[in-house]
Amino acid sequence: MSNIITSNEHFLKRARNIRNELLNKTDRYLLGDYPNLTPEQLTEIKSYRQALRDCINVNKEKILSGQKLDFPTQPDFTNINILY
Repeated sequence: MSNIITSNEHFLKRARNIRNELLNKTDRYLLGDYPNLTPEQLTEIKSYRQALRDCINVNKEKILSGQKLDFPTQPDFTNINILY
């Protein structure tokens, strides 16, 4: 099996890796014992996570063409710091 990525699929792989990292960093907000999360914030973080999941499929052609992908805006109460 070859590990060679053809055409611009490396852009898609990178976008998925970034998306997965952002999802991983928001997992803690869904834990039942996460302190001081309001029902509105819970709804907001769930919507953000769904938007992260959707952004790859919605923008697949854009990503494959090498264009920059703008990920969904993080909720204000989150503290997610990754460089991409």
